[in-house]
Amino acid sequence: MLPREFVNYQDKLYWVYKKMASSKIKEGYTNDLKEFWRCDVVVRNPNDNVLLFLKEIPEAQVIS
Repeated sequence: MLPREFVNYQDKLYWVYKKMASSKIKEGYTNDLKEFWRCDVVVRNPNDNVLLFLKEIPEAQVIS
């Protein structure tokens, strides 16, 4: 699966794994979904009340 959407959040680069309307998730189950999908962060999009499940893209490390 190739990421299509990227988000810069708190000076880190993330790719959007899932988008889901907050009304479709029962209260208290957001963290369970985050762990199930192995996402690093869940944020709410302020414009349209959608939850973004984000996975961090680690910085490249040069190994010599």
